[in-house]
Amino acid sequence: MTKHPGSKPLVLVLEDEAIIALNLQDELQDAGHEVVGPFTDCSAALGWLQTATPDMAILDATLNDGSCHSVAAELSRRGVPFLIYSGHQEDRQLLSEFDHIIWIEKPVPFGILVQECQQLLVGCD
Repeated sequence: MTKHPGSKPLVLVLEDEAIIALNLQDELQDAGHEVVGPFTDCSAALGWLQTATPDMAILDATLNDGSCHSVAAELSRRGVPFLIYSGHQEDRQLLSEFDHIIWIEKPVPFGILVQECQQLLVGCD
């Protein structure tokens, strides 16, 4: 994705827990990011990805319609950095091909997620 000078990094958020999604969205926006989503299912996120590419993404491992594997695969194909934010250790098996990706277990202070996002974005420059 080509960044325009002064533009905010665009973060794709996949999260099916409403309170977590809204808090995460607020924290990212407060840190100077633009947020797309939060999407509660993979099919909606894949639909959005048909016409756009984020600078990075935060994925819950399992959403309302199942594993986020298809979204993770598409982001990987495009070279978009992402991290996985999940409360279920067993979800690692669903995404075992992405074992090199940062995995943050819920709950964690949102500031830590925002800091990890910033680190991923710095690594892409």
